[in-house]
Amino acid sequence: MRKIVVLGCGFLGRKLIDGFLKDPTNVVVGFNRSISVPSSDHIRYVQGTFASGYDFGALVADADLVIHLVSTSVPGTEKRSLDEIQANVIPSVELFDACMAQGVKRLVFLSSGGTVYGRSPYRANRESDPPAPYNTYGLQKVMIEQALQLTAHYSDMQYQIIRLSNPYGPGQNPRGPLGLITKLVYQAINHETIHIFGDGSVVRDFIYIDDAIQGIMDIIDKGETNTIYNLGRGTGASVTDVTSIIERVVPERISITHAPARKVDVPYSVLDIAKYRQITSLDGFVSLEDGIKRTYSFFAGQR
Repeated sequence: MRKIVVLGCGFLGRKLIDGFLKDPTNVVVGFNRSISVPSSDHIRYVQGTFASGYDFGALVADADLVIHLVSTSVPGTEKRSLDEIQANVIPSVELFDACMAQGVKRLVFLSSGGTVYGRSPYRANRESDPPAPYNTYGLQKVMIEQALQLTAHYSDMQYQIIRLSNPYGPGQNPRGPLGLITKLVYQAINHETIHIFGDGSVVRDFIYIDDAIQGIMDIIDKGETNTIYNLGRGTGASVTDVTSIIERVVPERISITHAPARKVDVPYSVLDIAKYRQITSLDGFVSLEDGIKRTYSFFAGQR
């Protein structure tokens, strides 16, 4: 049996847990601030706050694999640097120390492909590009990455850092702060005005949730250890591209307004995924148009 601890049971965490539970030899512990589903034979949920002083040692005891997904903020809601460090970096270091003390074999950290590289020279960012975070969210991600690498250097614990782009799709909270495509499709189907920051020229690397989960599984199962992987579609699309596709494939008429651009948003963020392509099990990524159609069908089915 393989014991897996997943810290953070939000959009990604829930989908990852579902993926792990497909293997009957896995036993999963899900850690989250709030718990809305009961435990069962192969999944046990632990309610707790990701904060300095938590007993991470008891949480990860006997774990073979730990997945760190927790963040107390997202781009656009991040706090000043000191607050981000206290809320995210320090508890992460305590988690890593606990994993080292408990003999955890591997720790996987989900970092941010969209913020750690900062202002891009309008080409896809490679894992070898130096981090240059453009906001405090990216800053804390880089600090956590480096703390994990340092911890692993002084122990036998292996690590993998996955710099994920922008996942979207069914299961994501359309009222939450993340998930541009999910939010826009939800607003369109409910005849709400779509609010865009800036002129729509911001470019992002959007990946459908099923592809993102399979990519994470591929990296865990087949990827190198003690290294960093970018994970996205490797293709950029502007916000205007996204709204144009929504206008074309969604039957509802949409209304768009523009708000001032935000300083936390880099103008161009696309990932070079050549390293992931060497181990991928995907025949191809879900296209932006198909992903939007699937997201629309999900929300339409809930009406």
